[in-house]
Amino acid sequence: MTDTPGNSGQPITLKGELYRKLIHYSSAAIPIGYFFLEKKITLTVVIPILAAMLIFEILKYNSKSVHALYTKLFSYLLREHEYDTRRIRINGATWLLLADTICIIAFPKLVAITAMLLLSMADSSSAIVGRVYAKKHYAPNRSFIGSVTFFVVGVIIVLAAPKYFYTPTEYLIGIAAVAGTTIADALSLPADDNLTIPIVASVLLYVLYMFFFPGIF
Repeated sequence: MTDTPGNSGQPITLKGELYRKLIHYSSAAIPIGYFFLEKKITLTVVIPILAAMLIFEILKYNSKSVHALYTKLFSYLLREHEYDTRRIRINGATWLLLADTICIIAFPKLVAITAMLLLSMADSSSAIVGRVYAKKHYAPNRSFIGSVTFFVVGVIIVLAAPKYFYTPTEYLIGIAAVAGTTIADALSLPADDNLTIPIVASVLLYVLYMFFFPGIF
């Protein structure tokens, strides 16, 4: 939600940030596709892509030519830690796909879909709004307007996402999970937020569903 260093040690340009978030938005194709497909079919598509991305992550830290090609092609999109060879850290897109895979495997379908949409849509929107309009920040890379945007977009997603019963309680469960995920994101947890956001959201949704609708899963 604030400027974040790019591969030259300077903040990524707004244009670069917008391109980065457009890619992030496009990841909504995974939960949308999952809604129409069976879990096994979805994983058959997602897991090979994740495996290829993880292999590339290993290669870029062990091959100078691969790393040079990587930075040449994507320099305007990269955070500093995504090209720094001094520490092995995978990029945000790989974290996102890993998180989506975990959600699909570990959680009920509609829970996973809602959580993945929060990552694709709410997180991307909050980052863009925070970058453009943020005046006050309460933590590094965290702004008040960015967090408010995350919550508002998250609530819209919850209202639009598929439900089991479409009861008022179920909508309140979703809103409560969005509030909890917003707080977790605001805490800037040590793990990449592309991983923590959907996992936290999935856990909160799962626990709340189990509490208010015992035996639903």
